[in-house]
Amino acid sequence: MASEDNESGIVDRLKDKLNRMLGRKESETFDISFKGKTDSPSARAAFRIHVNNMQIVCRDPRVKCRINDISANGIGFTSSKEFPVGEIIESVLLWSGKPVLKNLKLKIVRRKEKLVGCEFHELDKNQDKVVSKIVVAAQKRAIKCTKLGKKTDDETENEIIKVAKNQAKRGSKKTPSKKIEL
Repeated sequence: MASEDNESGIVDRLKDKLNRMLGRKESETFDISFKGKTDSPSARAAFRIHVNNMQIVCRDPRVKCRINDISANGIGFTSSKEFPVGEIIESVLLWSGKPVLKNLKLKIVRRKEKLVGCEFHELDKNQDKVVSKIVVAAQKRAIKCTKLGKKTDDETENEIIKVAKNQAKRGSKKTPSKKIEL
């Protein structure tokens, strides 16, 4: 309690000193307050990209859903199945029917009618890289579409498939092709 009073006194003295330095009268002073980060459902930590050609296959309940948008922090998809808020589901992320991310864990953070909002949960380093590449590729596509006024899904799709194959190769253990005798 004493430290709070002391801190409050210091802040008041600093305000008074600043007002004197700026030549302000007491009637001209102002106070500034800041609002912290809100926990409202509309608050977003990352920019979302609307996508088509992406699906998510959930393991429990076993269902394939169309992804509406993706960001560095999560995805939004449409589903008629029930997904309770707070539940963690395992899934596979598909791009044009081809698996891009396997063993992906998603935490359900919001549910509004058929729209389900999820955040990525416990991504490993490779999964994080793939998600980043997907988001960057989708952003490039969106920028290109805006500039040219046309769709470029094929180029984005090829880029994502290439990244997924490279990540799969890096993740697999290499076995020696020849046996060496000592």
